[in-house]
Amino acid sequence: MIAVVVQARLNSTRLPRKALLDLAGKPLLLRVLENLSHVPADLYVLACDESSLPHFEPLAAQAGFTCIAGPADDVLERFCIVIRKTGADVILRATGDNPFLFADAAAASLARFRELQDGDDPPDYFTWSGLPHGSGVEVLNGKSILHAAALTDSSFDHEHVGPALYRHRDRFRCLYEQAPEAWFYPGIRTTVDTREDYERAVNMQKYLNDRSVPAPYGPEAVIRSWHYVSRPIVFIPCTAGGNGTGHIARTVDLMDRMSRDWLTLLYLENPDDSSRRIPDHLQHTVIQKLPDRAHRIVLDNFRTPKGDMARFRAIAPVIALDEGGSGRSRADYLLDIIPGLFGEGERANRTDPRLIPLPTARKERIPEIVKTALVVAGGENAARLAHPAGRILTLLDYDVTVIDPDVRGISVSPEGYTISGPVPNLRERLCHYDLVVTHYGFTAFEALAAGCRVVLFSPTRYHYWLSVRHGFQAIPPGGLSSLALSRLLERRVPPPSILGLRSESQDLCETVATLCGGVSSHCPLCGSPKARRVVARHEDRTVTRCSSCGMAYISFLGFKPRAYGKAYFFEEYRNQYGRTYLEDFQSIKEQGSRRMKRIDALHESVFSPASKVPKTLLDIGCAYGPFLDAARDAAWLPTGTDISPEAVEYVRSALGIPAAVSAFPAPDPEGVLESARFSAVTLWYVIEHFMDLSPVFERIRKLLIPGGILAFSTPSERGISALARPSSFWERSPSDHWTVWNPRRARKQLAAKGFRVVSVVSTGHHPERFPFMEKAKPGGIPWRLCLWMSRVFSLGDTFEVYATKNGVLSEDVQ
Repeated sequence: MIAVVVQARLNSTRLPRKALLDLAGKPLLLRVLENLSHVPADLYVLACDESSLPHFEPLAAQAGFTCIAGPADDVLERFCIVIRKTGADVILRATGDNPFLFADAAAASLARFRELQDGDDPPDYFTWSGLPHGSGVEVLNGKSILHAAALTDSSFDHEHVGPALYRHRDRFRCLYEQAPEAWFYPGIRTTVDTREDYERAVNMQKYLNDRSVPAPYGPEAVIRSWHYVSRPIVFIPCTAGGNGTGHIARTVDLMDRMSRDWLTLLYLENPDDSSRRIPDHLQHTVIQKLPDRAHRIVLDNFRTPKGDMARFRAIAPVIALDEGGSGRSRADYLLDIIPGLFGEGERANRTDPRLIPLPTARKERIPEIVKTALVVAGGENAARLAHPAGRILTLLDYDVTVIDPDVRGISVSPEGYTISGPVPNLRERLCHYDLVVTHYGFTAFEALAAGCRVVLFSPTRYHYWLSVRHGFQAIPPGGLSSLALSRLLERRVPPPSILGLRSESQDLCETVATLCGGVSSHCPLCGSPKARRVVARHEDRTVTRCSSCGMAYISFLGFKPRAYGKAYFFEEYRNQYGRTYLEDFQSIKEQGSRRMKRIDALHESVFSPASKVPKTLLDIGCAYGPFLDAARDAAWLPTGTDISPEAVEYVRSALGIPAAVSAFPAPDPEGVLESARFSAVTLWYVIEHFMDLSPVFERIRKLLIPGGILAFSTPSERGISALARPSSFWERSPSDHWTVWNPRRARKQLAAKGFRVVSVVSTGHHPERFPFMEKAKPGGIPWRLCLWMSRVFSLGDTFEVYATKNGVLSEDVQ
């Protein structure tokens, strides 16, 4: 018999009576019970204490549950009472403070448990690892619970049920399996333990109700709702006079489109002047004080000083649009929609005028003869150049229209040109004109896409430099005259190539939303959030250098990191190296044999023969095991761990070497490393893949005996590729390499983690990567000279570190 058993009590310590708190129209506990009632089972039980029984029975009955009461503080005994009364042999355990349980994950847990019961070594306990905190359940064998309760007198075991089994693995088989990718969100919290948790749950439930999401809620809906309430996006547009109205208009459009999937807030420094431009349905999003924390800040502020940028970055990573101020270099991600000056501040992560909403109405070709002209000077016409340009064009005998934001309707000037107030959706009307005269800005690029000839006047010297830099015909400040305009129009200068008739729009909202869904990081090695220098910017990431420890690392990644599986070791590996990982097995193993000689020698120098320290080795990120095979050939006792189940299965079955599936440094679900100690731990081209290295080194220290060996290899920031072609090096560095190590800094960096570096070995020597050596004959004199220089001066593109853990063997550091 399968029983779904929910434990709950009224007198919770941190949030009293939380089970009865309202969750968007229903008590919290009822939400939990209704969710679990969709999990197929024979019996549904609410296991509570005696004092809670009168309050809970009506809710239980409403959801189809039976109430069974037991001790308030001995939850394990409560479950034993349920088992004795019902005869249930399989228990799905859940808690009454988890209203956003994954019902399908719960059902899959039961199915997996029943499947494992038919195997040779059936488990007593099963759960998925990696689900959000508050979205998972445990499946337990009923008889095992009774047995465990009789064996333990630990108050912790009796209070929490599961520990009575998984804390005693010598008696009970406990199995954790990594949750499928669709459920794997270990960093998310959906449980309700505190007032803050409850407020978040209320907003999540409101999100789901507003969108009419039916119960039980699938993982996608739950995660969407959590993202919505937990990760607000703060938009900060420019509201200063003289900078046009485009910043607010663009911000409002982004907010409006993103508000369904994100909690969007609009920060206005001058709300009285600016809020009239905000649509009524977004007025509730306006804030006058920045929050202490946010998920992202989207900055469309024109020019942001360094101090303000630092203030914004203390709240959240900043995605800056067309930023031109002194704080530009400090933004986490720079998105230039309108191209800026190449040398100003620093280059953007991405520059793409196709992110402007381009017109769909376009000419077939750029006109040879100009008859009609449109003059546009932005939403404010701050430099008052529109009408002078209109008068000059009229004198040159063109049919002229001037857009004046200060007028309403249409009229004719004394000079004979048409004056129009603001035109809705102007971009779609540009194609009706042969010539568009404006300043450097959105309209200039829209006109290029519409197929018009474009001439730019310049309110400032800055506008003129921008215009010329990007190939526009432009008049310098103060140079607007009939002679200057006629000369420009007589020239048959090709239009700027940056955008044209065939350019297709890219969705700015989709781009910003993708960036908001990406990942930001403090220094993976020391965790410092201090201001840092940007090393490189690329479309998918920003690389910076930590000001505290000197580590170069990815501080902003514009998408979710990829998972490692079979495709990585086969298709992707073949694309990079020309053969699959298994086809390269032997050559990787040969490298492993070379490394084992160094590890062997270091082991002999650290441990005396009298100490009889066993040669046990753990290889983290073992993949398909070539190094493990080399270690075994060297008379060591190797163990592997890898995130890929396919790789671990190969190591176990094909090589016969113990291995565990584990997202190190998390504990492996099967407990292979639970109480193990090793005299060596290795990571070959793995250490750079960790987003947070502090827990990695902490776990390695616990796994290593004092004096134990740490060895790893990683790409080098001091290799010839990085020194000779730094821009290319950073661009080619994989986006899943969170850190790029410098061999000159490794000793000090590892000393801070409790390790003494014994040797650093430069590897990966490539003479062909020296300047002017691309076509050099391998084995020739120049090639051999560069190889000699690479080895002598440690210019290899990778390096290996061999270190020992500080401490002596007599220490007990378990």
